[in-house]
Amino acid sequence: MSSFLVGRRAHLAAWLGLCASGALAAPAACLYPEYTFDEPEPSGSAGSSASGDGAEDCANGADDDGDGLVDCADPACGDFVCTTAVPEGWSGYFALFDGEPAMDPGCPAGFTAGPPFVGNRGLSAPPAACACSCGPAQGQECGPLKISVSDSPCGASWDCAWDLKPISGWKAGECAGPDGVFGGGVACEPGGACDATPEAHPCVASVTVEVIAATGGSCAPGPVQMQRQDPTWTRLGRACVAAERTGEGCNLGRVCAPRPAAPFEDGLCIAKEGDNACPPGAYTEKHVFFTGIEDTRSCDDDCACGEPSNGTCPTMVTLYSDTQTDTCETPLFALSTGECGDLTGNPSIVGRMAMSPGTPTGGACIPSGGTAAGAARGASPRTFCCQG
Repeated sequence: MSSFLVGRRAHLAAWLGLCASGALAAPAACLYPEYTFDEPEPSGSAGSSASGDGAEDCANGADDDGDGLVDCADPACGDFVCTTAVPEGWSGYFALFDGEPAMDPGCPAGFTAGPPFVGNRGLSAPPAACACSCGPAQGQECGPLKISVSDSPCGASWDCAWDLKPISGWKAGECAGPDGVFGGGVACEPGGACDATPEAHPCVASVTVEVIAATGGSCAPGPVQMQRQDPTWTRLGRACVAAERTGEGCNLGRVCAPRPAAPFEDGLCIAKEGDNACPPGAYTEKHVFFTGIEDTRSCDDDCACGEPSNGTCPTMVTLYSDTQTDTCETPLFALSTGECGDLTGNPSIVGRMAMSPGTPTGGACIPSGGTAAGAARGASPRTFCCQG
């Protein structure tokens, strides 16, 4: 029986005793005075350790405000929620933010019991950019000197054309001319001879000196040039620690803990080092964050160079009208390699001489190699599993 009932009976018995004694002295009517019950009404629950009128502490297992409701059972604890106990091998509880780094909210009240965990996920790290290069072509030689003569001006269609014998291994200032085109005649049908047919036109109307190609040689490969963009994270994880002290007012096997609010995950979270599967039960939403980066991006092989190409030997060529073999005394016309020149007078062309052959130039090699390899990935993972 409560003290409240015992107190009421004590007052009633006292008044009844007085009435009884008065009845013996004066048999007239017994008057009962008004009385009040001044003991407090019962408060708290059977397991409550306090029953005052203070603010409710939602994590101490007591009815602090005296409304008969403890912790999570009390509407005053709207910022708390009943949750499953932390499984063995895991730690908790945490309020978890998983969002853009620029939106990091810091830690809310109720989740400042320890240093927060800050990690990242969503790594952006493009492969390494590997570039190879080759030095200039070295050791090239000049190819044959090729000259052609036609019976039409430069750029016009021709009936007859003659390729003079190519000069291989020519040297500057050395006259060559074992063959040639002898003028004075007139043109013929293609492939025919230059003769003196009056109705035809001159045989020697233009001359072309082809570009002298550079041949052979090699290019030295340069070192692989590697560029790597700095890795960046697209998502930030902040886990704020709730106090270890939890309250009551929940069903058996559950505890009363602070409730995270936006922008944090809706439910409380637990954590474990490494990349782990979530444990069976209520904590099913997995988030993995990293505190480091392992970056193995590199270039896998050395550079190599193909054979040189597109090299030329620029020079000035002089043609001579001397008809005697290897005689260059009467200059007729001069032009650079790669040019065509028109002639007048239908002259003979036999002697020719390279006046100032240049150093082979313009040769280039195609580089190869420098294959991108490796990748960047997050290191030192930590798993958070949250209530869905």
